[in-house]
Amino acid sequence: MIEHAADAHEATTRLTYARVHAGADGATHFENVAVGMASREFVPGIPLVDLASPQSVTTLTFARLAAGYTSDWHPAPRRQFVLLLTGAMEVTVSDGETRTFGPGQVVLVEDTAGAGHQTRTRGADACLFVAVAC
Repeated sequence: MIEHAADAHEATTRLTYARVHAGADGATHFENVAVGMASREFVPGIPLVDLASPQSVTTLTFARLAAGYTSDWHPAPRRQFVLLLTGAMEVTVSDGETRTFGPGQVVLVEDTAGAGHQTRTRGADACLFVAVAC
């Protein structure tokens, strides 16, 4: 989700994404994370764009979950951002909360230890996403 500042003179935009993480007790939870963005030069000579601070990443993988896909409980294989392209993905964390994510949404999955989470596709379509390891 992207929110723009109410005041046209304020140069801050916030991008919000969901984070899946393991607590000290080993249970997994969701948390909403807001990222500040400000107007900056991205390409010399081109109008300013809203940018967040860069983050280091290691790999980018395109992935597809077939319609009807359901996983067992599992921890994340690595710390990674999941960027949904098509379809819908439902994630359940071990504290019982379930959230559904669709095209354009971002999830940071970093429950690499603990109880893990379950992943399912929603609806009649496959889910196409990009996993960006960081």
